[in-house]
Amino acid sequence: MNYWRLKDLGLKFLFLLLVCTASFSFAQQDSLGNAKKIKLDEAILLGIQNNKQLKIANTNLAIANENVDQAKIAKMPRVGLSAGYTYIGDPKLYDGFYESNITVDYLNHMGFANIVSAIPIYSGGSINNRIEQQKLLSQMQESVVKMTEADVKNAITEQYFTLEKLYRQIEVTKQNIINTDLRISQLKSRVNNGQNLKSDLLRTELQQSNFKVSVFRSTNTIELISNYLDILIGFPTNTILKPEVAESMLPTENLNLQQSLEEAFLNREEIKRAEIGIKFSESNLSLTKSGFRPNINANLILNTEYPAQWPTYVNILNYWAAGLSLSWDVSSFYTLKHRISGDKLEIDKSNIALAVTKDQITTEVKNAYVRYAESKENIKTFKKDVELSMSNYKIVKSRYDNDFALISEIVDAELQLNNSRISLVNANLDLIIQYYSLQYAMGKL
Repeated sequence: MNYWRLKDLGLKFLFLLLVCTASFSFAQQDSLGNAKKIKLDEAILLGIQNNKQLKIANTNLAIANENVDQAKIAKMPRVGLSAGYTYIGDPKLYDGFYESNITVDYLNHMGFANIVSAIPIYSGGSINNRIEQQKLLSQMQESVVKMTEADVKNAITEQYFTLEKLYRQIEVTKQNIINTDLRISQLKSRVNNGQNLKSDLLRTELQQSNFKVSVFRSTNTIELISNYLDILIGFPTNTILKPEVAESMLPTENLNLQQSLEEAFLNREEIKRAEIGIKFSESNLSLTKSGFRPNINANLILNTEYPAQWPTYVNILNYWAAGLSLSWDVSSFYTLKHRISGDKLEIDKSNIALAVTKDQITTEVKNAYVRYAESKENIKTFKKDVELSMSNYKIVKSRYDNDFALISEIVDAELQLNNSRISLVNANLDLIIQYYSLQYAMGKL
């Protein structure tokens, strides 16, 4: 007898604990009332405008473009200007070891100025190769910008529809809370009349508490995901978001795996970047080979001096000179041998990297395609599950209302119906998420 009393007290304590937790969950639920509604297109546009990672990538692209212009300056003439002024005190000419001296009269002021210019005529192709390399680096960075933008869009869409999942789950669960409220009020009357045991009432109240705990957890998750989305799109991090999802957003497109792979190979920036990497390695080889060739420059000098010669006469000397200069590092014929071998190996490595990238993209597309097809089939299954669980619930409820079924049976039937509804909600939104994941894998997001 004492055992059953202790057990009953334990059940009551557990019930009170769950009720307190559930009460706190509804306090949390109120925070969703001020949620900011947002459309997917709006979220993506804000992400492109405000995302910090994307801003960094765009800044790096601007820097790369500046480096291209800087590399082109190497073709421009190099001009140097120099000038000088010297004041010379009266010199003395000594006879012997400082025995006697003569003071020399001369001009104390001396000055000069010259302009020197050199124009590269031929550099073995090194200047053009460096310009080409900077252009390739700029193209690589442009690919990084597009890849980052696609990553941001993919993250936004995934979190956006995950938020919608949670709101739909809360909606379904709240309806179950309303249903259990009605049953609890009925059970209280039946318990007082001796038609049901008190344990039936406690079990139903525990079921309702579980529903409230589920709402509480979903509400907390909404706040966490909203915080992540806020960072992605540039909103204040305390902004709770509410997606606006229409039924028309459910994809109905039938996609072919082979076509999806072809589009991925055509659109994915990772492949374009790997191909640029091959060109960059080839450019490195060309730059190294340019060391075998001579450098030829055209030179121009303009010079003026005053006095032209001291101390015999005081004149201003102006002259100009033009000519060609050639430099050739002959030692490069044997010092560049290993660098060339390394550059060729780097080209092979870049080709392998391209093949690896294609393999990774193939795997991504196949996984996304299978998950998309799987999601479409899951919807059919979960729709049937909802129909069956609803039919089962109606039957059990009818039996329970006529005292032919236990409270445990209707609780189980309601839990099954609740789970099947949530599974259908998740399946519909999973289909949208997998569709966008497939678009991302195909390089179309």
